[in-house]
Amino acid sequence: MKTVWLNALAYPVPQAWHECTSRQIVTLLPLTLLPVDLLELKERADLKARALTVLMPIPPKIHRQLSSEQRYRLGQLTRWLWQTPLQHKPLDWFEIDGVRYNLPEPNYSNTSAIEIAMANIHYLAYTRPEQPNTLAVYTLIATLCRPIRKDAETFRQSADWTGDLREEFNSVLADERARKFQKLTIGQVMAVLKYFEWMNNRFFENYQDVYDEDASEEPPLYKNGEGILTSLMDIAKLGVFGNFDQVCKQNVHTVWLFLRDNNLKIKRETERMEKEMEKYRDSIGG
Repeated sequence: MKTVWLNALAYPVPQAWHECTSRQIVTLLPLTLLPVDLLELKERADLKARALTVLMPIPPKIHRQLSSEQRYRLGQLTRWLWQTPLQHKPLDWFEIDGVRYNLPEPNYSNTSAIEIAMANIHYLAYTRPEQPNTLAVYTLIATLCRPIRKDAETFRQSADWTGDLREEFNSVLADERARKFQKLTIGQVMAVLKYFEWMNNRFFENYQDVYDEDASEEPPLYKNGEGILTSLMDIAKLGVFGNFDQVCKQNVHTVWLFLRDNNLKIKRETERMEKEMEKYRDSIGG
């Protein structure tokens, strides 16, 4: 946070996304869609001025008294908006038609395996280079953001407690709510989307050893993200967590830890077999 003094008054100016309020984040994110460094000088100054009114709301009278030099220097305090990505939970919830929809907790700490599978399918549909489905972003948001379940207090005390107070994921409800979510502002959409991208990237980076490095050079079996869903089906066949529905409800970290353990054991066994085969070839002079 930067402190700016004007007329003997101190004005705190956020210098990072996590220093902003949820309202500021939702208002500022759409401005980042404009490439500030590629704009003409006046357009660039106007864009920074718009950002500054959100970051540092000062009385209009004081603003009119600012010199060109002061305006330029204050405008420089907004550059971080276009240089740093959002890397924290930007808001706890948003409201549509009187209903509050809660975002998942950071690091997918209260997120189920099926949510990640479906969210990635919708994200790939939204971001694919050819014929992207622009409406898929609303289904992505509806997958992750849900109301508090009606039996929240009872559920918290039960043996089934998962740490997640949101309603259980339901694909039919997600599709229905996606249509309602078209009422969201672009700032709200961007806030949830950027939050998801940050968490999702970190998640798969942390579990990169789940996937075979050699297989990454091969074309994927499924181009639209269904591979995660089929992995859950494969786990259900093993019966480790129960049937497919029970696997889907597991915390995503529990499932991916199992996948990591399974993959590492397979790699170790493969390496052992290769060493045994090498010894055998040497013994027969091959």
